[in-house]
Amino acid sequence: MNKNSISSEDKLTKMFDNISSKYDFLNHILSFGIDILWRKKVINLLITIKKKKYKKILDLATGTGDLAILLAKKFRNASIIGLDPSEKMLKIAKNKIKKNFLEKRITLIQGYSQNIPFKKNTFDLVTIAFGIRNFKYIHLSLQEIYRILKPLGILEILEFSNPSNPYIKIFYHLYSHSILTRIGTFFSKNYFAYNYLQESIKYFSYYGKKMKKLLKYHGFKNYSTKELTFGIVSIYLSQKNNSKIYF
Repeated sequence: MNKNSISSEDKLTKMFDNISSKYDFLNHILSFGIDILWRKKVINLLITIKKKKYKKILDLATGTGDLAILLAKKFRNASIIGLDPSEKMLKIAKNKIKKNFLEKRITLIQGYSQNIPFKKNTFDLVTIAFGIRNFKYIHLSLQEIYRILKPLGILEILEFSNPSNPYIKIFYHLYSHSILTRIGTFFSKNYFAYNYLQESIKYFSYYGKKMKKLLKYHGFKNYSTKELTFGIVSIYLSQKNNSKIYF
């Protein structure tokens, strides 16, 4: 890692610290509340895997803890770890977890996805909601996820993609590249943050077939892929193979 990469990662963490107090509010406003439904779809898709028990779950880029809380409520016998580099986002998550009386079920850790502080074959399930596009070292992160997942463990990713319908695509790009930044900046008073967020969506190239190829390269077998809201976001559900093979 060079100094520029480290400073870039620190800058991103500080950005999330700075917008943490407005993060949930703006997420719901900017997505018209659909982000809540998207996370519920993540849970529903996990339920479709019959005979799969999730006793140990890691929620990467947990942010303010929304997905970790949903996981704890649905899988009542599971213990959940939420990991995120932003101290202030985790502080908000801690308060939300306390309000839901889930302190004994969810543990929060400050850290990065490329250096997950757990032994190999620890988790039954790893989830990432709107976080993988922010990973500065995506290949190292996926190697780490593979390492800490149990054999045949599940990885589920929820991330923005690219709508295939040309009319939806035009509207989506107009909204995300113009309106989203202006509204986000107005409420958060942080132009850099909401300009970065729309740029990160625009330039994130690992969606659709390319995401499947990336996961396959790192030893994951595609279980299913589901597009939501005209392909604005996608859920990628995959499984760790017993033997890692690079293609």
